Amino acid sequence: ADDDEPVAVLVDGVVDAALSKNLGFSSDRKSWVGSIRDAPPDVLKVMGPLHASLPEVVKEESIPQRVSLGGGALCGLNAACAPDAVVVWVADDADALAVADAARANAPDRVESEAACVRAHVVHARRRAKGAQHARTVISTGAGANAAVRESFVGFTKLDRFSALTNARTTCSVGAGATLTHVLDGNEAEQAHIHHATAVCARDGAFQSRTLSDAGALSRVCVDCDVAGAGAFFDFSGVQLGGSDQNLDLRTALTHSSPDADSAQDIRNVAAENARLVFKGRIDVPQLGQRTNADQLCRSLVLDDGAAVDAMPSLEIVADDVKCTHGATVADLDEESIFYLESRGLARADARALLIKAFCFELVQKTDDMLPRGTLDRLDAKLLEFEERQKNRRGRYSSI
Repeated sequence: ADDDEPVAVLVDGVVDAALSKNLGFSSDRKSWVGSIRDAPPDVLKVMGPLHASLPEVVKEESIPQRVSLGGGALCGLNAACAPDAVVVWVADDADALAVADAARANAPDRVESEAACVRAHVVHARRRAKGAQHARTVISTGAGANAAVRESFVGFTKLDRFSALTNARTTCSVGAGATLTHVLDGNEAEQAHIHHATAVCARDGAFQSRTLSDAGALSRVCVDCDVAGAGAFFDFSGVQLGGSDQNLDLRTALTHSSPDADSAQDIRNVAAENARLVFKGRIDVPQLGQRTNADQLCRSLVLDDGAAVDAMPSLEIVADDVKCTHGATVADLDEESIFYLESRGLARADARALLIKAFCFELVQKTDDMLPRGTLDRLDAKLLEFEERQKNRRGRYSSI
């Protein structure tokens, strides 16, 4: 992190001021980061309702996604048990919003906020070797503002397998013309990890969500976004790397509740040994979501016969003027690509390792300016382990 970047460290769910740095107001007083217990009145006025909110539990069969993501039970459990919460508040930037609005009036393409980016790092650390921790983060990006928040999960102690549970929840609000980049980096090995992130985008706002999942023995990450304003944009990239007998689950639920909005989702899975990876994505376009442009693609590599990937993209469209696509592929590495690299002098094992890395890092590079060198090295090491374990084996090819 930069020297002036706020870093909020929660130990077993409680903000630790001694381990954190640069908490409180920024020097220009345009942002505030810290425990909700210490939030000043003007910040608490905005963040309090967000902190207290729960995902709507929709009972109608036509819109079941919030129930399927576990929003009711798991978020309610987090609300009841979380001992503290990190607040990231970024004030409105009226000047940047006015400039962007003027540019949008003369340009057909998206115009992002030119406001200076406010960066913050939230670290959820576990000290107890057993039991559950309920991590809570609340983020509000004001109109015209620009923010980037990374959440990472680490442990101070070595955990016995399945001895600990993390039930995390993040609530995001993206103001008119604002941009919020949110990165989830889960590095809690040998335990169960559940994370539910929700976001609402106002008009011309952009929510860029990035998820890396590679360490948990059992993991489920759910991202639920409501594109609630005209011209808003949801951009999601997710990477899951599973080996051994890991069970990793990634779910998205997107609602285009306003017209003239866009979304793009790109998911990459790599499964080796006996791992099982799941992606379940849903795009809902009600009658109000006219002129929606939504894309969703899940691509998966299965490196061993014992590994499996379940990909379930889905669309529910009521509006009649939309452009929506979704798809999924499950395969081993392409033999023609391997042959091409071999013809350029690479050994077969090196060619496979390079292709696996390129498959994942195409998405990782979208956010590599927010990821520390240690995270990139960790992902690289796991991909190399995959190749070392199965360099002489090939998974069977299938596609859906």
